[in-house]
Amino acid sequence: MFKKILLAATPQIAPEAAPQAAFDLARQHDAELVVYHALPLCQNAWCTFEDIVPEEKLVESARQKIAATFAQGLEGTRHEVRVVTGPAHEKLLKIIHTEGVDLVVMGHHTGSMIRPDRMWGTVDTSIRKVCSNVFSPVLVVTQPSPQMAGIKRILMATDFSTPSDSALCYAVQLARQTGAHIDVFHVLDVGARCPEPKYYMQDMNVFIEEAKAKMEKRYAKPLTGISHTFDCWEGAPYTEILKKARWSGADVIVMAQYSSSQEPAAATVGSTVIQVALSPGCPTLIVNYRARVCM
Repeated sequence: MFKKILLAATPQIAPEAAPQAAFDLARQHDAELVVYHALPLCQNAWCTFEDIVPEEKLVESARQKIAATFAQGLEGTRHEVRVVTGPAHEKLLKIIHTEGVDLVVMGHHTGSMIRPDRMWGTVDTSIRKVCSNVFSPVLVVTQPSPQMAGIKRILMATDFSTPSDSALCYAVQLARQTGAHIDVFHVLDVGARCPEPKYYMQDMNVFIEEAKAKMEKRYAKPLTGISHTFDCWEGAPYTEILKKARWSGADVIVMAQYSSSQEPAAATVGSTVIQVALSPGCPTLIVNYRARVCM
């Protein structure tokens, strides 16, 4: 399923989480692995690092350190360690688009960043910038996940939007490759900040049964031949998705990058997909919209 995997590696990610998932997937699919790192070179009007150490020497030094750090994990894989300079996400996007990367693996920063202007889960994270501009799915791994070597249960979170339909098609493809069970899940958003009036006008079970019937009608055909269940309840979307993943023992969560937002390219703070992806738990596979024939 994957022929070329890119691991975005930084010193701030736990080496046993995202990197290990990338190594396991590369071995499982016999895929080529690119270990990527963007080296920040600070400068101002008076000096740059190049005044002290040539850029080529800094890049080669970083490449050797990364290769040494991940030497054990990279053993037995077809791999390349690539270090670039400049804005991390811009150079990363260029590699993804020009070299046919099938999957991007990223982790969250383990170190605390002293940035009073940045909130957890905001749109200026590299994860959001990458997800917003690539067709290949992005796997975000925040904790060690041995399940990636053998996916048995997939949680597909849907809001019935077109991007969610595209993400479900990808989940179906993944399930056919791995023989996994798919839990299709929808959250009735009661509104964390602004309550949704319609949910207080009649019994919640009415809305739950309507959502399940809608899932059956919309997704039964593409799920033909795949073990699956439909489930729904009310709450705040990102917390309920995490609960469902934990209670069902999901190995991976599949979500669409853009859901029912009326302005998908607009900046939003703490979007559901980013909140889920950066929360401790099983890996999250973020799928950007792409026309897929499975519906």
